[in-house]
Amino acid sequence: MRYKNLIFVLISFYFFVASIVLIKDSIVLVGLDQVQTLVNAVDNTLTGVFAGWFGTALLQSSGAFDSVIIAFVSVGAMPVSIAVATIIGAEIGTTVTTQLVAVVGYFRHERKRFRTSFSVAMLHYWYNFCTLLLFFSVEYFFHTLTYVAEVGSTFFSRIPGLMTIPSIFMLISPWVDILLEYIPAWLGFVAGCGLLLLSLKNCEKYLSATFAGEVSGSLIRSTFGSTTRAFLAGLLFTILVPSTSVMISMIIPLFTTGVIDKEKYILPYILGANIGTVFDVMIAALATGNPAAIGVWLVHLTINVVGALIFLPLAKPFSSSVNRINEFITFSKKRTTIFLVLSNAIPAILLIVGILY
Repeated sequence: MRYKNLIFVLISFYFFVASIVLIKDSIVLVGLDQVQTLVNAVDNTLTGVFAGWFGTALLQSSGAFDSVIIAFVSVGAMPVSIAVATIIGAEIGTTVTTQLVAVVGYFRHERKRFRTSFSVAMLHYWYNFCTLLLFFSVEYFFHTLTYVAEVGSTFFSRIPGLMTIPSIFMLISPWVDILLEYIPAWLGFVAGCGLLLLSLKNCEKYLSATFAGEVSGSLIRSTFGSTTRAFLAGLLFTILVPSTSVMISMIIPLFTTGVIDKEKYILPYILGANIGTVFDVMIAALATGNPAAIGVWLVHLTINVVGALIFLPLAKPFSSSVNRINEFITFSKKRTTIFLVLSNAIPAILLIVGILY
């Protein structure tokens, strides 16, 4: 059964790469001017952050959203500075999934355990919110992350053979050019985005099934014995199953039922998972063969690595602070509802206001 799942993983991976090629070629055929007209609506760092936040919340996948941004950058449809801003916002957009898992558990059969399960979602949310404030400030005032992307782009442009990678991918997905001869370019773009999301979801599904079971459950439980082990577990598991939200959501029932009883190890696991999820975006960037796109991926990696370096030593006090906030929020249904509505509605409202004005 596991071999069957691994075959499906390889098929999903193939279509993930093919979707990047399809999106990139479709953008070129649609016309950069038309695409840039849409992209220009997000014309500053602030609206870029909210676009990343809201877009990732809608897709329920930071990997899918970031991969589309990578494709935009690779064909020159999006400035690097705006792409960097959307990457910053995407980090917190992915926390919606863990919130939903906690809330669904509340309505199903775990109302008494809601505060416990929601504490995991809150650690995920508040860590990403703090890093958003940090990196947004650094980017807004000093453009440090844009500089990182530009330096990375310059470095990768000197690597021989980089530009041949897209040609290799085109050889294994020749049907993309044939498809675009028979359908409108805009439909190719929509199909590419749909294929990207579907392939990532299937990859997560079959990898999760491959590593599911009592042995894997015991492995996950055994990792929460020290800060270092929890961090490495989050990193490695999320490389294997390329979804931060899935891998963090998996530990919610384990923590709720008391299988994992060390709350101070949850944050290190989240920090590792955030780094692990950058590898599917790296593949998307390599598929474009564009140094600027790979430079934007480097920003994604930098945000998560620097965030881990800052918060890993602070795991225990930060977790305690978030736990107190969680107790306040989950004190009543009204407070919880207000928090969930505001935390998800505000970025959408501010994005609309930013675009209009």
